[in-house]
Amino acid sequence: MEKVCPFILRKNAERQTEVLVFQHPESGIQLVKGTLEANEPIVDAALRELYEESGIIRSAEHCTYIGQHHIDALAWHFVAIDTQDLILAEQWQYQTLDDYGHVFSFFWMPAPHLLALDGGKIRSKYIDAIRYILLHR
Repeated sequence: MEKVCPFILRKNAERQTEVLVFQHPESGIQLVKGTLEANEPIVDAALRELYEESGIIRSAEHCTYIGQHHIDALAWHFVAIDTQDLILAEQWQYQTLDDYGHVFSFFWMPAPHLLALDGGKIRSKYIDAIRYILLHR
């Protein structure tokens, strides 16, 4: 099994990199990610997961594949999503189309703050993913 992780970054007023994350109602702070289906192109999977989990609609020309990294013994594929032509809210809630219809609370968080969170707020696999993203973006 392989995972796909579409991610969105932006700069805040202090020029810090912020990461779009969400609060899962049962599992802490997370990045959008999901399972790469059999024979599914990586970019298509990234766009599907992005829509299913956040409601954000993008197309392939807004995507840049940045690579693969093993996390928790699974291959994660990372796809940067360009949203410069969109106005995304500071925070919003979205009822997922998958993941049992949970409501995810999206927000922006400076990368240094995310990396400093303890394991009770964010699982280590997401910290590993954020470190990879920041190194390879």
